[in-house]
Amino acid sequence: MKQFRYLLLGVIVIGTGGLIFAYSQPEAAPSDDAIPVTPDALPPSATPAVASAHSASTPASTKSTAQWIADTSSGDATKRAAAIMALAEAPRGEALPVLGQILESGEPNVDRSLALISLRDLALNQGDADGAVRDAIRHVIYHGDDFTRVDDAQEALDVIEESLMPQ
Repeated sequence: MKQFRYLLLGVIVIGTGGLIFAYSQPEAAPSDDAIPVTPDALPPSATPAVASAHSASTPASTKSTAQWIADTSSGDATKRAAAIMALAEAPRGEALPVLGQILESGEPNVDRSLALISLRDLALNQGDADGAVRDAIRHVIYHGDDFTRVDDAQEALDVIEESLMPQ
């Protein structure tokens, strides 16, 4: 009978420890409209085309850039995702702060991955001579939260670095 009590006590202690462990782990708040996206999972058509220097400085592009920036905080995930991807074509000075903020605190499953892709494309298409895009990505690598995809951020940083190397 004494062995049964010890066995029962052991099961209770292990079960309680398991429950405490399970409830102490941080959980990602799943979004109803969130679809996990990784840079490798996107088809080539999802990556924006290269913006020419002329089109980036026209008044119409500034107006559309303002609309894209406003759409990045939309409640509609599709509209938000399209705006984040479109910012890769926007003037660098306007898009960079917004994409950096999304990369740091956007919706973890979709928005952050798309912001990373857009930052990468922005640097590849418009250059990163001052290192601001790379600094935004490094900031997330070193100071990101538990939802940060460090491997994807490091890969994007490596691609940008390689593109800046003299050929």
